[in-house]
Amino acid sequence: MKKLIYVLYSYKFIRYSLGGGIAALLDLLLLYVFTDVIGIYYLHSAILAFLVSVSFAYFFQKYITFRNYSKKHLLQWSMFIVFQLIGQSVYMAILRMGVDMLHAHYMLVAIIAKWIVFLRNYISNYYFNFKQ
Repeated sequence: MKKLIYVLYSYKFIRYSLGGGIAALLDLLLLYVFTDVIGIYYLHSAILAFLVSVSFAYFFQKYITFRNYSKKHLLQWSMFIVFQLIGQSVYMAILRMGVDMLHAHYMLVAIIAKWIVFLRNYISNYYFNFKQ
């Protein structure tokens, strides 16, 4: 029984990683485009990129990762946004510290910050938002 739970948990985590990875790549691509191509300040670019990628992430995680077909869309969307905003706050703090205090390249710091926030978001959505 434990092995079955482990396998189901692992497949869910793999799907979450895939969806989160696609959303993170979308977010990083948009961050780059907004900052280096369009010329928007990097913190403002990070917010714009987040707004686009979070919409993709919600639908992927709800329907593909967690296979959750609950009709509680408003509640789940709200919880998802709250979890993402908490994660985004952590991401922005790491980004700001890494770039402004450590003088690291913003893309390197963004990638590291994404990994930290990724695990926190998975746990939040797994246990609280899309739990069946």
